Amino acid sequence: MTAPILGVRTPAQLDDNLGALDVAFDDAQLAALDEASSIDLGFPHEFLARPMTRAVMFGGVTIRPR
Repeated sequence: MTAPILGVRTPAQLDDNLGALDVAFDDAQLAALDEASSIDLGFPHEFLARPMTRAVMFGGVTIRPR
């Protein structure tokens, strides 16, 4: 959730800021933004995602969805 705080001093600045609500991104633009903002989670996330680590943690147990 994002809650921007607008720092406007004039009605024109408020109109400019609120105009951003009409901006729409297509799928390619969203993908580019996702790629640009992705981060490497590193340890421990990388370690916990390894198959051997998951086998030790969960013992090969899986839960079937209903």
